[in-house]
Amino acid sequence: MKKMLIVFILLLSLVLITSFQKTIVSSAKPTQNFETGKVYAIQRVVTSHIISDEWYENIFLIADKIDSMATKNFTVQVGGGVDSVGDELLYNFPNWYNSKFTPKLFYKDINGDGLKDVIVALISGAGSGVSTKEIHVLNQVHDPYRRYEEVPVESINDAVKRLVKMERKGNKITVLTGNKKYLIDFLKFGYQSSDGPPGVGSMEDYKPENGVLYGYTTVFVTIPEASIGSLKVKYAWDGKMYKAESVTFKKEDPFKPSSNPSR
Repeated sequence: MKKMLIVFILLLSLVLITSFQKTIVSSAKPTQNFETGKVYAIQRVVTSHIISDEWYENIFLIADKIDSMATKNFTVQVGGGVDSVGDELLYNFPNWYNSKFTPKLFYKDINGDGLKDVIVALISGAGSGVSTKEIHVLNQVHDPYRRYEEVPVESINDAVKRLVKMERKGNKITVLTGNKKYLIDFLKFGYQSSDGPPGVGSMEDYKPENGVLYGYTTVFVTIPEASIGSLKVKYAWDGKMYKAESVTFKKEDPFKPSSNPSR
């Protein structure tokens, strides 16, 4: 009986998503290129989604498709389903842009108030195998009606500038995070000779873990591929924004290939 129920729920979810995507695409309005006079159809697509047993916890991330990879003009829809006609919540973000791949979407409580929040991580820049993530958080609020409001999040780059000190003397690189000091020998990694200082920004990532929002980034020298370690940024809600409260550093193993900083 349980297996039949699970199969039924999966089939219902598939039908719901397919129907929803068709509705979004068919409702798109055409646009005109005034330089050429040609008319193009805007394709509205569901880029990411979370399906729940409760219809009001279904999350859809919808956007205009620019080309085979990029999307823009996002809408976050909370709710939607056979029991929710007219009850879904829609939040439009015309300035959101994702350059490639699928945006990451989470629905987790990350401020400890018992209400799940919407977390969206977009790829805002890309090139040479590296990417820069743009984080957006919509806190859930009940006052008394359920709604969501976007709140600021300190960027990984700003957090690192504020909480981490890095310097280089010859082949020795020092990383200071809080009360911890790390010393790295750049020559052990086998990279090409470089006089550049250490920096951050390669392969950024954000994700919630056990009710806490974390950001990740690599530490590299001169070129993003020359990774010597990774930084993990821990965020906390201060009542106005999600601000980094601590950063930890993990050395890269010079005898192993570099991997994703969020491993």
